Amino acid sequence: MAVPTRLVFKPLHPAFVAEVEGIDWTKPIPDSVIEEIQKGIDKYGVLVFRKANIDNDTHVAFSRRFGELDRMPFIRRRGRFPEQPHIFDVSNMDDNGKIVQSTDRARVLLSKGNELWHADMQYHPRRDKYSILRAVQIPPKGLGGETEFCDSRAAYDDLSQEWKDKLKDLVADCSLIHNRRAAAPDLYKGVDPYGWSISRWKAVYPHESSGRMNLYVTSYCYKFDGFSVEESQKMINELIEHGSQPKNVYKVLWEQEGDMVMWDNTATWHRALDSSQYKFKYRRDMRRTNTFDDGPNAWGENEVGNDWKVKMPKEPLAHEIVTQDAEISVPAQEVSANA
Repeated sequence: MAVPTRLVFKPLHPAFVAEVEGIDWTKPIPDSVIEEIQKGIDKYGVLVFRKANIDNDTHVAFSRRFGELDRMPFIRRRGRFPEQPHIFDVSNMDDNGKIVQSTDRARVLLSKGNELWHADMQYHPRRDKYSILRAVQIPPKGLGGETEFCDSRAAYDDLSQEWKDKLKDLVADCSLIHNRRAAAPDLYKGVDPYGWSISRWKAVYPHESSGRMNLYVTSYCYKFDGFSVEESQKMINELIEHGSQPKNVYKVLWEQEGDMVMWDNTATWHRALDSSQYKFKYRRDMRRTNTFDDGPNAWGENEVGNDWKVKMPKEPLAHEIVTQDAEISVPAQEVSANA
């Protein structure tokens, strides 16, 4: 009788994040191993798999074991894998596999939103739960490209009682436009986020798998009910600063091609670190899959089942376009955003 596989979880931080050993990625993964991984992600929030070295098909198949898969929208750009819509292309490469150059100013600025603390797809009506990101090609070490994670359950635990009372049942309007403009003020100048897509999420939700509470306030949050935008932004910035104290943060280093990281967006925040040293010189080929949340809070405060797609202005730098008209009319379209 075969002995069940026992994985080893090596904590990388006192409160969250663990490196996983014991998976043979060259063979079909048994349900018993998936169950161990599930327990691990419930506890640690972030799991690191070194030298997984899997391909797109295996990546998708593995991710599907943890829930229904989200799809990358192919509107602003088609992506390198249109035949595999569940693979999110989060590289610094264009659709032809060439390194995106600094002359593609809009795309360069749009990517900066990923450098703010966020939870994937919080700006959608149905949130994503797990993200699984793998490194296919990475720049030389020391040039950036690391990914930082924040323990947002610990962030809630450390809040004062006054803050906990204030945030109870408080709802935030979330906007991708706000996130992108906060990271790169040249984007969407003069655009009112309320004229476009807004999702609604409470500031705090229970994390069903662990029984802990989670602070769900990130850079997508624009305005709290009952507060002005200015008041809300002051509160949001204070909460993000509180949550992202060094004691709650861990930086994952991409040590070699083939490394893979899985995280729970309902228990952690994350952000990409500054990429300016490598972005226009070396390929960073990163591919991600996301699963939808299937729990009781999957749709937040949005209409359950109404899975609308994000609408944004077609031209994020429309204010810089010189025309003969005093006003520029830009049609709406779905945006190819992936954070």
